Formats: sequence, structure tokens, C-alpha cells
Amino acid sequence: MAEESAPNPTFMDLDENTQLSLYGSRVESPEVPPEPPSINLTSFKPGKDNVRELGDGILTIRLAPGERLVVLGQFEVSVQKGQITLMGSILLPSKKLYRVFASSSHSLPVMRCLATDSEIAELRLHPCKVGLGSLESLSPLFGKLWNDNSGALGLEYTKLVQKTKRSTFQVLFSSNSGPPKAYLQPLISPPEWNEMLAKCSMPSEQKPPAIMVCGPKSSGKSTFVKFLANRLLSTLTDASQPERPTKKLGVALLDLDPGQPEYSPPGQLSLVHVSEPNFCPPFAHPIPDAKSKVIRSHSIAAISPSLDPSLYMACVSDLFAHYRNLLSTEASCPLVINTPGWVLGTGLEILVEIITQLRPSEIIYMSQDGPPDVVDSLREAAKSTLVLTLPSQVSEYTTRTAAHLRAMQSMSYFHLDSATKSALAWNSLPLTSIPPWEIKYSGENPGLLGVMCYGEQPPANLLADTINGSLVAVVVIDDMAAIPGWTSEGDNMEPPTHVFDRTDDTEIRAFDQDSLQLQHLERPLIVSTPDEEMPYFNPANTISLDPKYSHSIGLALVRGIDVARRRLQVLTPISSKVVEDISQAGKSIVLISGKLDTPGWAYIEELIRKTALDKAARKQGGGELDLDDEGSLEFEAEASKGVDEIGNRSLGDGFQNAPWVDRLEGSQGRGTGARVWRVRRDLGRTGDGGD
Repeated sequence: MAEESAPNPTFMDLDENTQLSLYGSRVESPEVPPEPPSINLTSFKPGKDNVRELGDGILTIRLAPGERLVVLGQFEVSVQKGQITLMGSILLPSKKLYRVFASSSHSLPVMRCLATDSEIAELRLHPCKVGLGSLESLSPLFGKLWNDNSGALGLEYTKLVQKTKRSTFQVLFSSNSGPPKAYLQPLISPPEWNEMLAKCSMPSEQKPPAIMVCGPKSSGKSTFVKFLANRLLSTLTDASQPERPTKKLGVALLDLDPGQPEYSPPGQLSLVHVSEPNFCPPFAHPIPDAKSKVIRSHSIAAISPSLDPSLYMACVSDLFAHYRNLLSTEASCPLVINTPGWVLGTGLEILVEIITQLRPSEIIYMSQDGPPDVVDSLREAAKSTLVLTLPSQVSEYTTRTAAHLRAMQSMSYFHLDSATKSALAWNSLPLTSIPPWEIKYSGENPGLLGVMCYGEQPPANLLADTINGSLVAVVVIDDMAAIPGWTSEGDNMEPPTHVFDRTDDTEIRAFDQDSLQLQHLERPLIVSTPDEEMPYFNPANTISLDPKYSHSIGLALVRGIDVARRRLQVLTPISSKVVEDISQAGKSIVLISGKLDTPGWAYIEELIRKTALDKAARKQGGGELDLDDEGSLEFEAEASKGVDEIGNRSLGDGFQNAPWVDRLEGSQGRGTGARVWRVRRDLGRTGDGGD
């Protein structure tokens, strides 16, 4: 696509067919990655004829056919005239505002006025302030994600936007016009992707499609699933009345990736009814907004199915059964299935089992490089269903690892502002400053049936230390049949029974009932810990809850245990109304501890915030701090280091009596072997006195 200005040899133009690597090879210098070349992003040139500034920071932009727009930051977009494409979705003129969060941690969305359109596209960008940016003051992981509060058009075109000096978004004309040291790259949909999206979204008079997307890690599965769901939503909406569909239309998303879920915190599998297009990274919606909803979710208390493949498949079967129930009320609701990136060994057998049980109408494998035996196994399981392959997503550089993104997802989840009902919003208070929920776990009318551990079963006297400061899944028992061996009279009334339990074999044969072994259940099913008297499912029994009779409502962070009052203190964004409804229905709650990531981010939030405030105060000589509209301030990752180079006082002083953390000075609290050993560097040399 030709640009209006003369091409610069240091710039690399980008069009819809670009499949080259965005940045150069790192083979020549593996230690120090080369500086990426600048990439042209936005193709239109702002002027008085195509840019108009409205009040309250709103910006009107007119795109000619063939022009594209790339924006960094948090904003809402509405189409006034024509149409634009955005992440697989086709947006038509309406008063509806679509929330877009474009962060540097992910490839940036591209808004296009297609070259085949006959008229210009006029759209409006609205600022969006919901508190997500304020999490930067609590964790460096949220630092340098957005624009640097500069003007909406950057420094080059400040004369066109003089009413608003600081905006929540910035139009990027090249990858060098964003924040320093940020790797900015556009989100590219290869031609093969576009062809597949068009094919899968074609209307059909037959039953709605069930499309399964699978492939290796970092191949673009989640991105393609997002594009596909957006495209399906566009085709389901009445083009003449996008604001008033004849009935509530939506797409069912069966998210089976516990490591990187789209609408839930890590460790959960969910069936979500999506009724709005998705233009945000997962950490910007750890739960669905008010217009979409979770139909049912289950927790496997781990970020991989490898902890318990049989439980994983039981959850998959139950979620698919609920999708079938959804079809009775919304017969035309398509299904999109996202799967984990585990495609070898047991992971492949899980994919084969999913295909066998769910029988999707389309199977898309997100790699054209195999491995060939994986694709052959999938095609053998699919039988008459075609297994189509697509090229993986091109991405050379990432600023966040998978573990970082999981931490951001969890942190975003726990900082949700439950008081806001209309749309998702966040608060920037450290979790240590938020009053916890108290759960009475002993005595009359306890609020907790018990604590169950998946995976390793710690002895009863170590349970309190195991769960304190960890993430636990909050699971509702719909029917006591969810607990193996439970009877209507109580767990101690019947003689010892035998139930089927999973074997230690990691092979997928554990899915078959013939391969399950009988296990003797020890009584009582629930014991009390010796010191805290906390109800604990007997660690001698390796059991898990039946997904048919239970479901997850979210996660909780165990803040502490009040032994004297027999209270468990937890932090959770689960609303009080949900808890009240469960209590009124007479249902029980079980907390599940497993192998979720340790929430180290929660332990040091207060320290990072105090350190950042101290550094900002010292820069201003002890004056007032200049906080932005969301209550955040700029600070670098080095703010978490211990002592300020200028003053004698340690940064973050005042960080005392915080849960989970003890502040140590020097080598205090460390064993003898914890100190740094100084090793002679002349060992092995000749002439050092040896023979």
C-alpha cells in the first residue's frame, strides 16, 4: 500500500499481506537484541479536513478507503459513517461505544477502512478511564503499557488537538512514536486467516457450527479465537439495526486453556456467552462485562491439565453439556472452542479425547509446520471432519512472558471494583489495605464445608501453612453427590465404600472407566486440623469434586487465619450478592487448593507503592505528588530496589506488619550457607604453587 509521503529507507511499510518477520534476526548478537527498525503504523496524514477535536477529549477521525489507524492506550470507539474492520469484526454506524484496550504487551489492533469501500469511514475516539492504568503503581508488570499521557496525536500534530493536552490514547504513526523502549508491532491477520474467517462465518441453514482451534504454544490460537468470535458476532447482528437485534445474539466460547483463559482467572475452564466483540487483552477483562455472562465454569486448580487429565476431561464434558442446554433457548448460537498449547504426549491424547467427545464441525490447527504425527492423529480422530491448518502468528518480540501475563490476569482480577455494575473498573489500593472477608469455619452454621487439596495432599497439621497466602478456588456444591462417598445422612453414617478414583498413570487411558481402580475411602471424609480445627477433606483420600454437581465462582486469596475466633480471612472480588444467593439456596462452599501460581505480586504491592511514592516525593523535594487522573504515577522497575542512592533512609519505610512478608535487614534471617561465596578465580592455573 503506497504512502502519501516519499518512502524512507529506514522505514518498513506494512500492508495486509505482510508475512515477513517484523524485526531483524537476533542470531548475530544473541546477548544484546538489535534495535527493531521503525514500522509505519497509521497510514493517514492528520489535517483539518480529516481530524476534528470535540469536547471532553473526544476526537473525530475520517479514514479514506485503504487507510488504517493504529492507536495505543485505552479508549472507546464509535462509527459515525461508513464502516471499519477491527480484529475480525465489522463495525457499522451506530451510537454504540466499543471499548478498546491497546497495550504494548500485545500486538496493537488495527482499524481499517477497506480499499473496496466506496465511502470514507468516520469514527470517534472517546477517552476511557477505568482505573486499569493505576495498577502500574502496584506492579512493574503494568508499567509502560499505555501511552505516556501525551496528546492524542503525539508531539508532531499538537496544533490539531489543543483542547486536551493529556489523553488516555495516542495515535501512532510509527513504532518509534510510542513510549521509549517499547516494542510496538501491529496485529496482523494473514490472508489465510482472513479466508478462514470468511468461510467459518458464512450463514448456514444447518445446525450452528462448533469450531475447535488447537495448536502449539505461541501459535496465535487465542488471537484467532478472538478474531473468529468477533467475526461471528458481526454476521449474527442485523446489519440494518446493529443496536437493536431482534433477539439477544451471541457466541458461545468454550475456553479450555487453564493457563491463559480469556474471561476468567488462571486455573479455570469456562463456557461464556459472548454478546460483545472483544478488542482487549485478557487482563483487561478477567471476568466478562455486564453484557456477556459465564454460563458455567470449573476450576482444576492448576494452569495445566497435566495435574489431573481425568478431572480436566470431566469438566470439558460438563461444560459441553451446558452448551447443548443453551441451544434449547438459542438454537443458532455457534460454539468456538479454545484449547491448551500442549500438543505432545498426553496433551495430544487430550485433544483426541476432546474431538471424540465433542465432535466439532471444524477443526483448525494453528501451525503449518506440524509436527506431522500430531496432525495425523487429529485427522484420524476427526474421521470425516476436515482438519485445516493455518500459519502461526508472526511475533518476534514479547515484553511479557506467559508467567507475567498470568500474574497480570490474577492481579487485574483481584483489583476489580465490585461496586461498579455497568462496566468493569479497577481500584489501585494494595490488597493489604482492603478489609478481608471472614469465613466462619467452625461452630454453628459455618460458612465453609471444608478445604480440599488437588494434587499433593499435605498432612492436616500443615494445611494452614499450605493455604495461607495462596490462591484457592471457591467452588459451590450444587448437590452433595459432587463429593465421592458422601451420603444423605452424613459422611460417617455408612460403612466404608469403594469409589472409582484416578490412577497415577499419566496416560489418557485414565479417562476410560475400565482403567480406573477401586479405592477404599477412609472415614471420616472430613477431618479437623489439630491446631486450627479447620475442616479438611481427609488427605488419605485422593478425590476431586464431580463437575456435574459443582461449579466454580472464582478465586480467593487467603489473607490469614484467626485461630482464636475460628475465622478464615480471604480477599476476593466475588460480589456479596453472589455469596448471599448461595447462602439462601442452602448450598455449601468448598475451597480448593492446588498448584496455581504463587501470588508473589500481592505480597509486595504495598512496598512497591510506598517505594514509588518515596521516590516521587524526593524528586519534588517533599512537595505535593503529581498524580494522574487515575491516581497512578510513573516509576521504573528499579523502584523495588532497596536503598535510595541519595538519602540514607531506605525506600519504602513504613512497610511494616504486612501479611505474608517480613522485612529483613542485611543477612538477618538467613542461614549460614545463604551468604555469597567468594571463589578464587585462579583455580586450575599452572604455576599457582601446585606440582
